[in-house]
Amino acid sequence: MCRLEDCRRQAGKRHQQSIQLALFTLGVAAGNRGFIEIGDWTKAYSDELLELFNLEKKRLPSYSTIRRTFLRIDQQRYSACLSRFLGIDPIERETIAVDGKVLLWYYEAINDDADVDSHPAIMLVSTYIVERGLILEPYSGGFKN
Repeated sequence: MCRLEDCRRQAGKRHQQSIQLALFTLGVAAGNRGFIEIGDWTKAYSDELLELFNLEKKRLPSYSTIRRTFLRIDQQRYSACLSRFLGIDPIERETIAVDGKVLLWYYEAINDDADVDSHPAIMLVSTYIVERGLILEPYSGGFKN
């Protein structure tokens, strides 16, 4: 079994880390390419997601909660766990493409408070198995907490 350490502060944990990462994963799989889009997606499908996860509090985490959790976890470990869970392993002689992107302006300014953490650009490098159309263990760097 693959486990991820919970890197969040002990105080103020309202949502399980596993739910936040599941929402992130499902949001990206649904075609959302930023935390704001994932937040909009979770709002649009909140009834369905609440039923799917059977949450006691009947409340989903906000995009900023999902963002903070995702930026604090070991992302390579998360990718490896997800690949293992989905049973995705490269097979000899498959074509693996590598692509890199810089995602700018993926955030929404929610107030003018100068003390709010900045949202730096995300640099994302993905490996893609061409024959199966699968993305493997993305690496993202440039995150600041």
